[in-house]
Amino acid sequence: MRIEQVQLVKAPREQVFQAWSDYDAWPRFSGLFTRVTVAERAGNTVHVNAETKVMGRKARRTEKHFLTPPEQVLVSGETEGATNTTVWKFEPVPEGTLVTAVVEAELTGLTRVLGPFAKRKLQSLLRDWLRGLAKYSEAKYPSVG
Repeated sequence: MRIEQVQLVKAPREQVFQAWSDYDAWPRFSGLFTRVTVAERAGNTVHVNAETKVMGRKARRTEKHFLTPPEQVLVSGETEGATNTTVWKFEPVPEGTLVTAVVEAELTGLTRVLGPFAKRKLQSLLRDWLRGLAKYSEAKYPSVG
């Protein structure tokens, strides 16, 4: 399953990238992540352990992030019922930064059975996460232009 979402953030690219990689802030601007812990940092690779909450149900999630500041982050993630890779791109535009997330997910078990519903839910969660990132970034950093 492939999902792509784009969000304009009215803040400079470097600051949006910095906000994205502020793992402690994720639970503050995202309804998806209730807890995020950096398990290990080695150069531009970060291992993240997280707790997510979807439709009232909590689940454990692990992610490996390959950071290429300020252009891109490659994420390999795993949670109950799904594995995914996500490419996050941060593109400077006159209004600020265009953030694009492309998710490739493989669903297993019950999530596979729920197919179209799971895809719509993931689209909604990703859209909300991007909006939260935009709001957080725009509040934390001065606007562009």
